[in-house]
Amino acid sequence: MAKTRKFNTTVKLGNKTYAPGEDVPITDKGLSDAAADNLDQVFGLFRTSAEGSTSDRRIAALTEERDSLADQVASLTAERDALTKASKTGSADLTALTAERDKLAADLKTMTAERDQLEEDNGTLADELQKLQSENSADTGDKT
Repeated sequence: MAKTRKFNTTVKLGNKTYAPGEDVPITDKGLSDAAADNLDQVFGLFRTSAEGSTSDRRIAALTEERDSLADQVASLTAERDALTKASKTGSADLTALTAERDKLAADLKTMTAERDQLEEDNGTLADELQKLQSENSADTGDKT
């Protein structure tokens, strides 16, 4: 049985390339024990289980944070879209309310003019009534 080892890097022996984690044969004509030890020193020993390592825990934490942030972005995007839609609806409502306000302002102007005219007419009628009453009392005063 041939002696093999796994490495954390790609190893090329002649025409054959071994990916990280593949068994690389250790032979006198291929990769020597010294060269294999050198690869382990430079790239670290190959780990069969990455569970519990600090870098793997950090990667998992960052992945969770990224997923959480992606969920927040999706939520905020949906909220923004809803507010944009409400804003467009609100703009239509605002336009309708502005038109109604302008109509009411015109009505108020018309009613104010009518009130002023009625006030003037009322003053004129009061003067006429007073004149008629004074004539009436003058006529009544002459007869008695």
